[in-house]
Amino acid sequence: MLAETIERVESQTIPKDHYEVVVIDNNSTDDTRAVLEQKSRIYSNFKFDFQKKPGAAATRNGGIRLANSDLILFIDDDVQAEPALVQAHLDCHSKNPNTSVIGAVSMPWGDTVDPFLKYLRDHRILNPYTPSKGPIDFSYYHTCNVSTPTQALLDVGCFNENFNMYGMEDIELGYRL
Repeated sequence: MLAETIERVESQTIPKDHYEVVVIDNNSTDDTRAVLEQKSRIYSNFKFDFQKKPGAAATRNGGIRLANSDLILFIDDDVQAEPALVQAHLDCHSKNPNTSVIGAVSMPWGDTVDPFLKYLRDHRILNPYTPSKGPIDFSYYHTCNVSTPTQALLDVGCFNENFNMYGMEDIELGYRL
């Protein structure tokens, strides 16, 4: 799944020298290291690192530290990035430079049986998105598809690493932003 996500991000409509791809591995036990090493040999705009401290917050903070950009776009390793994803975020930021941009997420729910995913689906927590022409609530700040100016992240202290279990660290950051 990660290899496909990287390929989709590396196949954006804008030139590769206009963006970088940063992946932080957090204690994977599969072939992630080999995938990352292979991709780093292919793509000049690709960087990766390993994060030992558990939790999404620590992992994302590692990505922020490694990135060399004025904007950070967070996506998850299972996101199927459309070819114009990065361009769409850049376009929104050009019109609204001091804000976060929350991208739509379409979930292929199918016959979801996992209780947590079923709850998310039934309560429309992950994909209640409709186009917005103004501010939306911080509770939609899900890092599966959101971009924020790097300085804004640094100004609020990045992700709170006290959130060391799954979830809510992104929404809490959205609140502070």
